[in-house]
Amino acid sequence: MSMSIRAMQCFVAVVSTGSISRAAETLHVAQPALSLLIRNLEEDLGVVLLHRSARGVTPTAAGARMLAHAREILGRIDAARADVREDPNTPRGTVSLAMSMSMAKLLTVPLLRFSLEHWPGVYLKIIESSTGYIPGFVSSGHADLGLTFSDDASADLRFQHLIDEELVVVSPPAARRARQPRPAALRALPAMSLDAVAELPLVLPGNPHSLRRLLDQYQQRERVAFRVIAEANAIPQLIELAQAGVAHTILSYEAVRQEAERGDVVLHRIGKPRMTRPVFLCRSDVLPLSMAASAVADQVGRIIAACGPAEAAPARPRVR
Repeated sequence: MSMSIRAMQCFVAVVSTGSISRAAETLHVAQPALSLLIRNLEEDLGVVLLHRSARGVTPTAAGARMLAHAREILGRIDAARADVREDPNTPRGTVSLAMSMSMAKLLTVPLLRFSLEHWPGVYLKIIESSTGYIPGFVSSGHADLGLTFSDDASADLRFQHLIDEELVVVSPPAARRARQPRPAALRALPAMSLDAVAELPLVLPGNPHSLRRLLDQYQQRERVAFRVIAEANAIPQLIELAQAGVAHTILSYEAVRQEAERGDVVLHRIGKPRMTRPVFLCRSDVLPLSMAASAVADQVGRIIAACGPAEAAPARPRVR
């Protein structure tokens, strides 16, 4: 079989340089030998991988797909080699973590600070995205770890429940002359009944946003109907609309804590019932985590746990 690691390395080099002759120089092999290896790979796969011309080579459609697979496979091999050689006390390597904006606001600074201080050999990549895309990133290998608000069944993913974060009502700021005290902690916020929330003009994310699905489930379970006057999916837009006095919204406490502390918005807890949203760490259930990724996963759990216990809502069944 011609599709060996060496064949994939050579194919990637040929496409990257756009020339068999330049790739041969880079790999320190004879050009005829490299040409033969590529032709054997094409015959083995039964497809043409390269368009050949006087100006060089470019990948065919099949070649582009092969290139993506080859780069991922070679990357996994490099990661495996580094992992088995690694000292568990000094993790090394690149770790990519995908999460929503609200989680990024909570995690990015303490996680990166800890990494720079304790893991000089770890290179962190933070990917901010809608949580709906994050399981796909982890499944495809574009992210080693992901933070999601759902543990929907997936054959190739493993989910670890970290915490239930509380949702709060975000309202326009009080009049400047009122000089409301800044909230010191979630538990210090004033409460608002669910019936009172239902009377507010709200701007919420639209379906299929995970937060909107959760809020719709609360409405159905508690038999209330929110007064939704518009929809906006981006958290900065929702905060800006509340800050401008256009409407109220509902977000996680951490997503809007900094703005509340500056007095840009006013927050209320929701009482009877408290609204919470589960946070899960997801990883591949097929591919092993590197030591570096395992270390990052553990630290993410510690950071979130440190923020959570003092603010946690009373235990109760979570809305699905």
